[in-house]
Amino acid sequence: MKKKDYALEAKRFIDAAGGKDNIESYLHCVTRLRLNLVDKTKVNEAEIKASSLTKGINYAQNQLQIILGSGIVEAVHEEVQKIMEVSNAPLDEKLNSDKLEDFKLQAKANKEALRNKTGFFGQIQKGMRVLGDIFVPIIPAIVAAGLAMGVSALLKQIIKPSGAQLDSLLWIIVDIVTKTAFDSLAVLVCWSTVKRFGGNPVLGIIIGLMLVSPLLPNKGSIASYNAQYDFYKEQLTLGKAPLDIYNAWIKAGLKWMGNVPNATSVWDPTTAAVAPIKLWIIPITGYQGSVLPALIIGIVVAYLEKWIKSWMPKSVNMIFTPFLTITFALLIALFFFGPILLMVEQGILIATKAILSIKYGFGTAIIAGLLQGIVITGCHQVLQGLEMQLVIDGSLPGANGAAPAGSIFNAIWTASIISQGGAAMAVAIKAKDKSDKELGFSAALSTFFGITEPAIFGTNLPKVKPFIYASIGGFFGGLFAGILNVTCPGMGVTVIPGLLLYTGDWVKLLGIIGVNIIAFSSAFLLTFFLFKEGVEAKKTKLGLKFDELKSKVKFDKIKFRRSKAE
Repeated sequence: MKKKDYALEAKRFIDAAGGKDNIESYLHCVTRLRLNLVDKTKVNEAEIKASSLTKGINYAQNQLQIILGSGIVEAVHEEVQKIMEVSNAPLDEKLNSDKLEDFKLQAKANKEALRNKTGFFGQIQKGMRVLGDIFVPIIPAIVAAGLAMGVSALLKQIIKPSGAQLDSLLWIIVDIVTKTAFDSLAVLVCWSTVKRFGGNPVLGIIIGLMLVSPLLPNKGSIASYNAQYDFYKEQLTLGKAPLDIYNAWIKAGLKWMGNVPNATSVWDPTTAAVAPIKLWIIPITGYQGSVLPALIIGIVVAYLEKWIKSWMPKSVNMIFTPFLTITFALLIALFFFGPILLMVEQGILIATKAILSIKYGFGTAIIAGLLQGIVITGCHQVLQGLEMQLVIDGSLPGANGAAPAGSIFNAIWTASIISQGGAAMAVAIKAKDKSDKELGFSAALSTFFGITEPAIFGTNLPKVKPFIYASIGGFFGGLFAGILNVTCPGMGVTVIPGLLLYTGDWVKLLGIIGVNIIAFSSAFLLTFFLFKEGVEAKKTKLGLKFDELKSKVKFDKIKFRRSKAE
């Protein structure tokens, strides 16, 4: 629907609600336009339902809730705001009015109030609402895949010691079910983002599929390659034979990664299938498992399509607009955002190594607190290489005299993941809306199997504070892990499935259980006692009323100064 049509529908809703004078205040959530009325008997429900945008109406005391759906409600609310802030009478009528000066003064005051409402914190709230609009449609798929992936990882860890084959048709099917949603996360995010910003969702799907094309190297595979290559060069300088180096790599417990050669062959890292691709000096990578890059590209696709459509002749619009949109968007993703993200990733890798060297557990605590924030950017995959190197070295970088027992990074991951579950669980318990409760509980459950996306994007991040409290919980869990040096000789599985990596040492097993309890409980308690969703909603309503009052006061002051000057 065109922007001018949203304006017409917004005016229809205002008139059907009894006019501007009958609307005390207004706001919106993910799917509903909420109008707080003076007298709800003046509402013309038939007129509201006659709109093609309306999916239903509901009342909460004197609040009229018009159900429009995610994405649409934001556009309609923007038009409602314009109508409510400045009088919508025709301009020529205003010019002929004796109250022209009053109208100008009121418009100036309203503009100032609108600027106050869209300040720094207002922009943050708006951004969080946009995130909600984008991720709410795809959360069910992520939750289902996350739970399936967690159960699959647990079963694999249980049956591995028995020598059972994991390459059977059954496990191939299980991997398809569990990995597809996460490997294609960029596709889902691109589709939902383009749809949210008014573009063609099909173009979002196509560009998303291009970003995760199997022809592009996975960032995780590149990190694995770099770790293997560095290990190879280091061992080669010590005079070891290539096959001996390969065997050392196997002993490090990394065979499951599937990136090492056959035991009977001599490994040549320069010909490995996971080697990075470069065009001159520009590295080219895929976006498998990435969220933020896909979201940014989705926004680019939506606005690029609109811009091309604005000047493209209608006779060839259907052919060339999609073609140019996809081509330019892909080039921007690969040759602009890609290199920038790789530089950011290298910076994160260097910073992580430096922070991990901080003693007394504070290094691991800081990383555990920041790790899920890094996950949002999609740059976390570069840390796989560091984790693999820690598995080989068997101790924390810079920790003198540490026993070669494996890597502490698994405990860091565990603390950062389970803390998101603790915050999501607290939000679910406190939520009054049934759907929020269900989403919160299912998101929390998925973190028990090492999957955080449902908790982050479905519950914690859109509400902001729970995500912060979860990060603090991760900090405490990481601090405990660092103090006790909770290491294990493996990687790849965390939380409940990850417990099986610690079964060889009961002290380490008790340590990782402690990490889970501390991280989960601290995030849960912080969120439960400090996050008050009902109060936040009241603050929003009070903020709207305060802005309206401030607008009136400013208008009166301006008018008074004007009359005094005359």
